[in-house]
Amino acid sequence: MKSISKGMFAFVIGLVSYVQQSAAQQLSSEALKLRTIYVQLKIYPGSKPKQLAYIKSFPENKQQFDAIFEPNGTGQLHSEYFEYVNTFAGLAKDHQEEVINKLVSISKDLSYGPGAPKQLQLILIQLGDQYTKAFAAKLKTLSAHDLDNLAKLMADRDQIKDFLPYQELIDGLDKINEVALANKFLDARVKREK
Repeated sequence: MKSISKGMFAFVIGLVSYVQQSAAQQLSSEALKLRTIYVQLKIYPGSKPKQLAYIKSFPENKQQFDAIFEPNGTGQLHSEYFEYVNTFAGLAKDHQEEVINKLVSISKDLSYGPGAPKQLQLILIQLGDQYTKAFAAKLKTLSAHDLDNLAKLMADRDQIKDFLPYQELIDGLDKINEVALANKFLDARVKREK
């Protein structure tokens, strides 16, 4: 029991130090808020209020996403993007609509690139396949221009023809009779292969 208490104490001290270092790095209020809520979520991963707080504090659009995760923005959390983005995506298990809606809202204006955009693209393909109905419902709210941009982003990777999750997404859209969306992603893949 003493070792558990010592371990928990060391963990809490480490987290406090982590949060204090964040403040010392002159983080923006948005980045600091996201980091603080991220730390709280890691302590209480099953807490629905902490999950919803993290979803709410995650960037809403490309500009906010770039400011927090991209080095050509202020990129304040760039070196930690993988953990933040994957934690966000993991919340789709219990909050699929909220997570997918935000991912699509960010991604519709993104351009493919290394780092956080590449990770976001991969997660969007995977979650689109896993939660196809929620994904299709969100896509149908987009303008034709935004849908074209999103399809281009999702197809913009090397060897897209052989990338199985992308084909599974197309097949999933076909299965739920979203043929127009499936065709949009097929067309984007054909254009990328040229």
